[in-house]
Amino acid sequence: MAERRPAVGSDADLVTLRTAEQLDAAANLLWSIWGARNGVERSEVISNSMLRTLAHSGNYVVGAYRGDELIGCTVGMFGSASGRPDHLHSYIAGVPQAQSNRGVGYAMKRHQRQWALERGIGTIKWTFDPMVAGNAYFNLCKLGVTVMSFEPDFYGRLDDGYNTDQSTDRLLVEWNLRAEWVEQAMTGDRGGFRRHISVVPEAELIPVPEDIGKLLERDPQLAQQERLVVRQRFQSLITQGYQVVGMSKAREYVLLAGGVEPRYEA
Repeated sequence: MAERRPAVGSDADLVTLRTAEQLDAAANLLWSIWGARNGVERSEVISNSMLRTLAHSGNYVVGAYRGDELIGCTVGMFGSASGRPDHLHSYIAGVPQAQSNRGVGYAMKRHQRQWALERGIGTIKWTFDPMVAGNAYFNLCKLGVTVMSFEPDFYGRLDDGYNTDQSTDRLLVEWNLRAEWVEQAMTGDRGGFRRHISVVPEAELIPVPEDIGKLLERDPQLAQQERLVVRQRFQSLITQGYQVVGMSKAREYVLLAGGVEPRYEA
């Protein structure tokens, strides 16, 4: 039986998924979050055979359980920028019913960090949609990731329901697992420590819609137009030497030119 670790700050347990039954349930869970409501085939999200391959080859495939119910899943794979594995790439994660399962997403990232450190890996990288304000806030203000680059149309066309007929622009981020601020952010039972950037006069701001998911449902064409505006702003500012240094309390990206030190609120 797989080891169950209590998820700090949640009533769930975290389990390394190994059996065909567990992996099939994980594929179903991720599909239910990312594609089922739009009639998308499960394989367009992630297949149980792919999860099986990743788990069997020693990668990170973990589920969050409340009792016997799977309520979250996260998947990562060893990555390399140097010809040998030097980081973990966090590929996909999902927690349905976010309100009733509050804290599970944070607990999974915390577990993923510990798993990587136990294997001598000090960095986790992943991409995320810059239009999803809540996810950006979580990554930048709660986990303390560093934005490495803006990647236009990173995946090309995806028919997974959520991204269908939308550009797949992504921010590539790096999580330095041993950074002092990350160590601080990982302490405490619920990870309530957040880092808010002070908006100084030299800062450039990039606002995004409050809820891109609702905008996609209501007006996909307008959502795509908003994406292109955000893309232009990121590309223009990064070309001028600006870097993403955090997010404001108003959920705006804050960028500063090189050499300007960010200030954080207490």
